[in-house]
Amino acid sequence: MNINWTVIKAIAKRDLRLYFSNPTGYVFITLFIFISAAAAFWRDRFFLNNLANLDQLNGVFPYLLLFFVPAITMGVWADERKQGTDELLLTLPATDLEVVLGKYASTLGIYTAAVVLSLSHLIVLFWLGSPDLGLMLSNYLGYWLLGATFISAGMVASLLSANVTVAFILGAIFCSLFVWIEPILGAFGARAADLGGRVSVFPHFEDFARGVVSLNALAYFVSVTGFMLYLNVVLLGRRHWPQEADGYKMGAHQLVRAAALATAIISLGVFVGRGSARLDVTGERLHTLSKNTRQLVDEISAERPVFVQAFISLEVPRDYVQIRRNLIGQLKEIDAIGGDKVHVVIHDTEMYSEEARDAREKYGITPMEIPEVQGSRARVSRVFMGVAFMCGAEEDVIPFFDRGLPTEYELGRSIRVVARTQRKRIGVVTTQANMFGGFDFNTFASKPVWAVVEELEKQYEVVQIAASDSMTEKLDGLLVSLPSSMAQEDMDNLRDYIETGVPTLLLLDPLPIVEIGLSPSEESGSNINPFMRNKGPQPKPKGDIHAFLNTFGVQWNKAQIVWDAYNPHPDLANVRPEVVFVGRANNNPESFNDGFPAVNGLQELVLLFSGTINKAPSSNLTFEPILRTSKVSGSLNYNQVVQRSFFGVTLAPANSRRVPTATDYALAAHVHDEADSAGVDIIVIADLDFISQQFFEIRRRGVENLNFDNISLFLNCMDVLVGDESFIALRNRRVKHRTLETVEDKIRAFSEERAVEEQQAEAGAQRALSQAQHRLDEKVSEVRRRDDLDEQTKNIMARNLQEVENRRFEAAKATIAAERNAKIDRSKEIMESQVRAIQGNIKTLAGLLPPIPVFAVGIGILLRRRRREKEGAAAARRLRS
Repeated sequence: MNINWTVIKAIAKRDLRLYFSNPTGYVFITLFIFISAAAAFWRDRFFLNNLANLDQLNGVFPYLLLFFVPAITMGVWADERKQGTDELLLTLPATDLEVVLGKYASTLGIYTAAVVLSLSHLIVLFWLGSPDLGLMLSNYLGYWLLGATFISAGMVASLLSANVTVAFILGAIFCSLFVWIEPILGAFGARAADLGGRVSVFPHFEDFARGVVSLNALAYFVSVTGFMLYLNVVLLGRRHWPQEADGYKMGAHQLVRAAALATAIISLGVFVGRGSARLDVTGERLHTLSKNTRQLVDEISAERPVFVQAFISLEVPRDYVQIRRNLIGQLKEIDAIGGDKVHVVIHDTEMYSEEARDAREKYGITPMEIPEVQGSRARVSRVFMGVAFMCGAEEDVIPFFDRGLPTEYELGRSIRVVARTQRKRIGVVTTQANMFGGFDFNTFASKPVWAVVEELEKQYEVVQIAASDSMTEKLDGLLVSLPSSMAQEDMDNLRDYIETGVPTLLLLDPLPIVEIGLSPSEESGSNINPFMRNKGPQPKPKGDIHAFLNTFGVQWNKAQIVWDAYNPHPDLANVRPEVVFVGRANNNPESFNDGFPAVNGLQELVLLFSGTINKAPSSNLTFEPILRTSKVSGSLNYNQVVQRSFFGVTLAPANSRRVPTATDYALAAHVHDEADSAGVDIIVIADLDFISQQFFEIRRRGVENLNFDNISLFLNCMDVLVGDESFIALRNRRVKHRTLETVEDKIRAFSEERAVEEQQAEAGAQRALSQAQHRLDEKVSEVRRRDDLDEQTKNIMARNLQEVENRRFEAAKATIAAERNAKIDRSKEIMESQVRAIQGNIKTLAGLLPPIPVFAVGIGILLRRRRREKEGAAAARRLRS
């Protein structure tokens, strides 16, 4: 087929000239930029997430186009008919296809101009932070392809009516089909919902929203656009149709052809979707295998190949579609680079099938029940997404890949674990933290195994070690949680064992939230149920934890709890400052010691009611801090944070005043003997709660905007201690936390200003109290110095004066405290209003400034047209006269 591109170009230029010579076109583009800016920056979630990206716009962009695209396409054919220019257009020496392509090119050019002008959103993001440029370009490619597809559908609507209003409504309906088809078909069953998911724009647009240019998504948009353009050609050619062909109406012929083409396109999409060809354009390249994984596969011995059996459901809930795609894609890539070393078999697993039976009986892989909503109905889907790894007699199974589980890391770790038959041994010392769970005779309650132990068992051989006798076990590493809860004899045995050179991870905690009764400031046995006390064997008194730590050059105050004003999560603004966020944007370059491999690459940690550690003055060991708070931090005493009752100790309300100390606090450190490589080698972290169950749940569920590195820090520290750092780079590989740095800097400045004002208010209150106390003491002294009174009279007068002045003093004290609190509250209110003002200014600049140039050009076009009309009218009057 020969296509005359000159004709197509001429038609496109004609329509573009008409559109951009009319101020109405500029109004539409201005409206598009304004609404998209409002969707991206005006929603509260943008500031709550505190991330420099376009996630908020991505979530609503298809809905935005439901109104914008029909507004562009409604007059493509309808205006031609209304103005009577369609006959001239259709009598050109051009085929119907060339006319359609010319019209499509002009409309796509208008939309492209709008998208290009909306790049001003990137200027806003680069002003606020450091967004991922590759991700942004992928987002905009998705915007363009989505609009290109909707335009072809809107043109079909314009062909069906000469009324632009009707054409707009039909265009919105046609485009809505691609948006709402999944929930609509979901009302007819799971298979219909799956078909709707393949036709819907969302799964394919989400690829570009994540920074992945996939062949599947490209094929979808191109094929749907081609099909809609085909319908345009068919409908435009109705004027040439004969009444019948082969005894059937010509409309029936065309309907069958269109249905056949649609079926072919869907089949092509299914076929292409089984492939994994994609281009990862994100800055971290998280959607492609890293060099660490490739190196790991290269190290596998060809004599001991690894066999991988994956059992994955064909149909999964929408939230797990991307997880399934990533898992399959990475398994195929590992299979491709592994050659004869790795053999991957992916089973499409359905309930009650032979594959499902094999997964359950051979590997213990069972379906996970996942609730989902389809249309107006809620149901529970049973999904297989497990992988089994085998190498000789070794076997490792991942029963299910949750949303937050790092896919590449889990695959790489399991492959290496089975490929290397010998695992290193980690000993977990028995303390009252009771990490192995079981029945606790002190509290008469059953406790589960800590998730962190199960995580260690995936990589190491983990054994439970008792310190009640001399410790002689041969271990590669040691984990000790809450050594402060140990008896003195056990603490001495542990100290002697660590001094033999066993690498050790010590987890201290001045206030363990998992069980406050285990706090080192509490007496031994305070965690026991009050009704069970004095029954059965009593726990031994706790040993001297300060002396124990001084042996290893660590100074720790068991009653000191650190707080930090830095909080990068506005949606968690109500958490107490004792929940310490350690992030790279906290204005302290020493928060992460990047020279230490365990923390190099980590981005954000959360410690709960942590303590602080320092180097013991008399120690010759090297003390290397690896985590620090921000500069706007301080500390409280244990008794200021807790309250006691008959039923035990609990957290007290957050009423204590927090005054920053203008310094930072070490939260973790590496202590070792540089002179002796076989000497002391320990990592001390002043918090236990950072590896509690809740952080494993956050990671497993992939909770939005809560991507903490707590688990990675713990595993990295164990790897460094045992001398196996092969997984650290892979474990630390995740999306960079690109925050709104400009907003954070301004809020930080306000926070520091507020801290100074609070300090001044506190100091002023103390001065006023001191002056009031001094006046009271002076008056009492005056009475004491009088010589005209006897001693008894002096005492009576002094006592009466003291009572009167004490009442005045207490009243003055209450007044001073009220004034101080008022100043502090006013400072807080001013800060909150300033923060809201910053957000309001950003919204104004982001929403109103970008459309101004386009709107100004439109006004200029309108004024020029009016001037020309006046000049033409004046010339016509002169000719008539």
